[in-house]
Amino acid sequence: MKNKSIKYPCVWNEDGLKFTEIIRQEYGGNNCIIRGGFVDGKNKPLVDTIFLKLEKDGVESTTLLLRPDEMQAIAWIASGTIWSHIMNKKEPD
Repeated sequence: MKNKSIKYPCVWNEDGLKFTEIIRQEYGGNNCIIRGGFVDGKNKPLVDTIFLKLEKDGVESTTLLLRPDEMQAIAWIASGTIWSHIMNKKEPD
């Protein structure tokens, strides 16, 4: 999947690793950017081949290096949390 809002993938090198951003979500009102993509590098074979980078208000970003199953677990937890949040706001029948 490629985020069509990014015309050219953002690529950078850090600590011998190559990061290729393939998707991002920006929240202008909150000065927040969440990025995701692939990691490659000279430390092959890399188990953690996906990254999730969280940036807010110009504070030093947090970058997580993850295996695909770990990224899926984060997506599952996030989805369940949002679902529970919405259901808690629902008025009883």
